[in-house]
Amino acid sequence: MALTLDDLKKLSPKQKALILFFVYIVLGYLYYLLFLQDALAKGTALSAKLATLQQQVIEKERVVAQIDKYIREINELKEAFKVALLKLPNAREITGLLASVVQSGQRVGVNFLLFEPIPPPPPKPPAPASAAAKGRPAKPAEPEKFYDEIAVRVQLAGGFHHTVSFFEQVARIPRIINIEDITMGDAQEVKGRGRIIKTACIVKTYMFVERKQ
Repeated sequence: MALTLDDLKKLSPKQKALILFFVYIVLGYLYYLLFLQDALAKGTALSAKLATLQQQVIEKERVVAQIDKYIREINELKEAFKVALLKLPNAREITGLLASVVQSGQRVGVNFLLFEPIPPPPPKPPAPASAAAKGRPAKPAEPEKFYDEIAVRVQLAGGFHHTVSFFEQVARIPRIINIEDITMGDAQEVKGRGRIIKTACIVKTYMFVERKQ
């Protein structure tokens, strides 16, 4: 039986309040089903998407910072490489450079008993192709060097302090020169010269080579 307006008027205030409360509950439930539920679902999805985007932004910022760091390191390596190239003599300078080594010894009072260039080692033969043919991974090709090693076997005689001074003089030459495999013999008394030590070593420098493209 449907309620009429007259029936509603006859209801007590408490009954009217209960009916109004029930109507609000029904309307609220309908509003939740039709509007609020969908809006809440969209809000949750947007919040999750926002969190994902924020994480991606943080990761990309970290990558950008790493890239900037690598670029700085590459630029520093390029500058160091340029400085190293300036210290590498070319073919025309090698003779003068080795003469500077001899003059450094003569200035400090050592005598050269031997100054013998060491022949460069023969080039390595190319790896046989049989390894790749048998299914084994081939070794990666070695990077081509931009320099050749020039080594000289040296024997000299002089006082200990003179010999050390010779090494110091060579170190001051504005080119890359290394002294390796130093061997000193026992000191011997030489009339008019004092205690003399014979020293053997290898003097190495590195010649810049411009490879053909």
